[in-house]
Amino acid sequence: MKLSYLFICAIAISIFSCKTQETGPIPIKVEEVVSTLQKRLIEAQEGEMILLPEGKFSFNRPLSLVDVPGVTIKGLGMKKTILSFKDQIEGGEGLSIKSATDITLEDFTIADSKGDALKLHECTNVVIRGMETTWTGGALETNGAYGLYPVFCTNVLMENCEASYAMDAGIYIGQSNNVVIRNNYAHHNVAGIEIENTIVGEVYGNRAIENTAGLLIFDMPDVPQANGHSIKVYDNVMDNNNGLNFSAPGIVVNTLPPGTGMVLMASTQVELYNNKISNHKSVGIAINTWLLTGLPFESKEYDPYNSYISVHDNEITGTQGPPDMTTDMGKLFTAIFGGKSYDITVDGIYRPDQVNDDGTPKGICIRNNGEASFSNLNAGMGATPEAIMKNVSYDLSMFDCENPALELGKYDEWIAAE
Repeated sequence: MKLSYLFICAIAISIFSCKTQETGPIPIKVEEVVSTLQKRLIEAQEGEMILLPEGKFSFNRPLSLVDVPGVTIKGLGMKKTILSFKDQIEGGEGLSIKSATDITLEDFTIADSKGDALKLHECTNVVIRGMETTWTGGALETNGAYGLYPVFCTNVLMENCEASYAMDAGIYIGQSNNVVIRNNYAHHNVAGIEIENTIVGEVYGNRAIENTAGLLIFDMPDVPQANGHSIKVYDNVMDNNNGLNFSAPGIVVNTLPPGTGMVLMASTQVELYNNKISNHKSVGIAINTWLLTGLPFESKEYDPYNSYISVHDNEITGTQGPPDMTTDMGKLFTAIFGGKSYDITVDGIYRPDQVNDDGTPKGICIRNNGEASFSNLNAGMGATPEAIMKNVSYDLSMFDCENPALELGKYDEWIAAE
């Protein structure tokens, strides 16, 4: 009887174990999320999945995960699982993840952080899916700068996310390598989507609506990773980005006039095509160098010019002035164009070794964009408003060229599998 009893117990334990394995990890209890989530992150083991239940959970300090590989943090859906930092009294970020590999963040909302909502720093193989970041008080200068914010990361896939009311950029990828940003929705930020100093990326299937500016591809000076390049931007919708610029004075996006569809600044090897850009009051697509900002830089490696830019086969409609005059750039456009706005505007400043003998630029190609209106500030001939007004041109023929299609190569298998 004793052996039979032990045998029966062993069978029962085996069955219970199998059922546990079948059901997978158990979500944190609703009443324990606030008190135990940071402890779970500190004690997380390699490959662990942390499941969050439905509900709104208020934290007064940031959450962080450091140097643990293979961790997944998953909720029951954006707007269903909400981590709120409205009463935050310490720290900046909402959720910070540093020096981790094979990280997945999925299906929850981060709201009202004092600083950046979700920041990933020096992480590799990152999947951000079905995430939302927002500030529920609306467009305020006191909101955090960035919503979804991977920086110094390698291999990033961000998809099906939503970002709103960031004081700088809702979706931001900075100084990173090998990124895919697809099928996201950015609205009511200053910049909807910003790709900065990043090497190799695809940005497609996204919607940027009712931001100050829809999408930016910037290269900034005096940062560790200079001169991003090789970015393809296609099949995106930029519509009605005429929102208030509520950013803090002194940062670059504070110069953006409301009513900006896309901006390429100091960019190299960018192909922008098959995008729908509509209903902007200042400019549809602006292509300008860092030099137009008038701001100094120290880095000898930094290239402030645009080179090998292809803007083709985009649909640009509804660009109507007068340009917004709440920023200096908007005031400049108004002074030059007399209240009219243009679908595509270039600043006309070219890298000296990228100019043909007749003065036409090499490698900046704009063609097949329907009936898009065009203006060239020719600021290389003089960057004062008076000089620009004298030299402005509306002749697109000098940009009628074709660069080879941008080949980015094959992404790592982990991205293809996603």
